[in-house]
Amino acid sequence: MTAVDDIYSRINVELEGLGKDSPYLADANEPDPRYLGFGVRAPEVKKLVNNYKSEIKSLDEEEKLALVTKLIDSGYGEMKTVALFILDQMVDYFDPAKFDLVDQFVRKLHGWSKVDSYTGSFLRELLVKHPEELMLLVRKWNAEDDLWLNRTSVVLFTRRIAKSGQFTDWAIEMCERLKFSEEMMVQNGVGWCLKDLMKHDKKGVLAYISTLKDQGVNKRVLTYSLRDLTSTEREKILEG
Repeated sequence: MTAVDDIYSRINVELEGLGKDSPYLADANEPDPRYLGFGVRAPEVKKLVNNYKSEIKSLDEEEKLALVTKLIDSGYGEMKTVALFILDQMVDYFDPAKFDLVDQFVRKLHGWSKVDSYTGSFLRELLVKHPEELMLLVRKWNAEDDLWLNRTSVVLFTRRIAKSGQFTDWAIEMCERLKFSEEMMVQNGVGWCLKDLMKHDKKGVLAYISTLKDQGVNKRVLTYSLRDLTSTEREKILEG
């Protein structure tokens, strides 16, 4: 048994054991049947990751990549969380020539919790380091008929990325293409993206949201995007 297989097997056994002793329903609000869960809460997964830090650090890059692949391929959300810990330490490894691997990983997330986690760290760092090259992938995800790829393409532009103001035009471009999506998780993602973009350019993004309202965009998108505003400001947009 290789070091990778050994570490993977032990992580799997430990998570499965923790899940058996947990009353927590594994990601009960993840709607995709491809998303599997042991029922282990995030603090317990974090504790497990800390216990394996030194062993994982001792692996070379190709071994780490093999372990990440096995963890993601398992289908289990907790295993994908462990994989994300490893990927966050490997950002410099993923130059644009290796973005085909990034594409493969993202296509196997199958749930909002993992999409949001991966966009909040690993993918965010890749966007900052290789913006033009990563956007080739993001535009591809945005245009495909897959709700998780679609959500990834807009949620990537939330939080710190939104506040930076560096990628607002690209973010609006991604939202524009998905503004009429019928998928709730995509609608929420578009709304979240617009809400966070206002932290840097409130006037400009509000003007864009007003055009969406006039075009008859789903109300979920509008209400989510406006949730940080005062009631007076929301009414002005929604009833104007």
